[in-house]
Amino acid sequence: MKHHFENHDLVTERSSQLVDVTDEVHGAVERADVTNGMALVYSPHTTCAVVINEHESGFIEDFNELLADLAPEQGRYYRHDDLTIRTEGLDDDDLHPNGWSHMRAGLLSSSSQTIPIVDGALLLGRWQRVFFCELDRSRPRKIFIQVIGE
Repeated sequence: MKHHFENHDLVTERSSQLVDVTDEVHGAVERADVTNGMALVYSPHTTCAVVINEHESGFIEDFNELLADLAPEQGRYYRHDDLTIRTEGLDDDDLHPNGWSHMRAGLLSSSSQTIPIVDGALLLGRWQRVFFCELDRSRPRKIFIQVIGE
């Protein structure tokens, strides 16, 4: 069995940004030289997600609007941001109020996606693309791609 791992660094520009990483996943599969197996695309960040969907502007705008409605950036109280009651995860010197981004990540519950590889090809549907979804603010981020198979 073959194993191939890649770390891709990126810098996001804004909240709810969808970064298309499909080409990077295809490239990792080619470099792995795996005929049959799977590709795991994983975000090691609590305020990000990996989403498979269509690269279509209407979807992207609707998706961003839905996230803003469900977990608005402003105008709602988040205990996560209330430093008078929060006692956990305070080791960061630059605490930034981001309870909304944690709520969005919890709603999506998709820190990773696994895609089959058959006959050397990544089995995505005709319109499917793999997105790294920034749910917080502009930041340096990582996306891990792990390919295993034969």
